[in-house]
Amino acid sequence: MDYIVYTWHVSSSRPYQSSLRDERARETRLRIRRSARELFASNGFTETTIAQIADRAGVSQQTIYKAFGTKAAIVAEMLEELEESEARMRILERLLVEEDPHAQLRLFVSMHRTMFEDGIDIVRAALAARSEPDVAELTRRGDTARRDGTMRLASAWEAKGALRSGLTAPHAAEILWLLSTADQFVTAIEGLGWEPDQYEQWLSNLLTAELLAQEH
Repeated sequence: MDYIVYTWHVSSSRPYQSSLRDERARETRLRIRRSARELFASNGFTETTIAQIADRAGVSQQTIYKAFGTKAAIVAEMLEELEESEARMRILERLLVEEDPHAQLRLFVSMHRTMFEDGIDIVRAALAARSEPDVAELTRRGDTARRDGTMRLASAWEAKGALRSGLTAPHAAEILWLLSTADQFVTAIEGLGWEPDQYEQWLSNLLTAELLAQEH
């Protein structure tokens, strides 16, 4: 009887223990990401070391290697988190229900501006690490998804007769994809000293003129 009771207690505690371990692991990953982000922002991706990240996060270097493997893998996870940010998702929800092509285009630009602005330090780190396999693969997948998204938008505009005369949906999608890159945002903000509002207005005006027929 004692054996049966003991066995029940052990088995019933396992889900709790597993959940607790999972929660601690998530907290550790979050602490590592936050520490890495602070160091990437202040020192740059190249100059930041795993040892520095471990010291700031209060963990061992081995913990970081076990959890992520490389600095680039930390950046890759940051990028995925940035893609799923609440601010970006709110704008995306509005974009998905909007019917007017001009309003859709403005929301598309606003969504990218918001994501790049909120994570400009992550974007800088990703650009510095773009040749690393983890970041390169995530960038490739992101570019593919963005190409698919721009093609869906452009095709919908073509079906509505909203594209500029003589412009095909594939070409419109290419222009939309080409002009909405993170590199361009960083160049405008840090290279030219533009404000994010200025960038968003410029890109909205440019894309509207390049892609859409005039509003009546």
